[in-house]
Amino acid sequence: MWLAIVATFAGVLFMTQGGGDEAVNPIGVILSLGSALAYAFFIVVINRNKAIADISNTLLTFYALMVGAFVFLAMNLQSDTPITAGISTAGDWLNLVGLAILPTIVSTATLAIATRNIGATKASVLGVFEPITAILVGALVFGEPLTTNIVVGITIAVIAVTFMISVTKR
Repeated sequence: MWLAIVATFAGVLFMTQGGGDEAVNPIGVILSLGSALAYAFFIVVINRNKAIADISNTLLTFYALMVGAFVFLAMNLQSDTPITAGISTAGDWLNLVGLAILPTIVSTATLAIATRNIGATKASVLGVFEPITAILVGALVFGEPLTTNIVVGITIAVIAVTFMISVTKR
């Protein structure tokens, strides 16, 4: 299990390596680490907390998204930008609804179900398919570059996850 976790982390590091000419934004790194910690906290709490063990996955998803909505609104209140800035056409609104349903509601709900069924560690390692999917969609649909580092990172991550599944037989 630990080998799979380390290999998955190495794969993700490979995927994030740029061409060398990009500058690293410290605020972006801090926000990413904060996001990862919140995500890990959510997974562990779902798996270990006895107080929420009887809460349905639907209600759990609602509470998680409600907290996210409050954080989003609090951040928006500190900004000078209106909450609907850049959303002016029906297509924009449809895109927003699509983002709300598929990568937000469905993702959070299935994460809660997976964590309860296979445990926090395995759900986290399998969660590596989220950035892999984003990279592949970006490359195939939007023409983003698919570099050697990305291909090597994806390969390492897939091998690590396959190894973890085959060893644990779940």
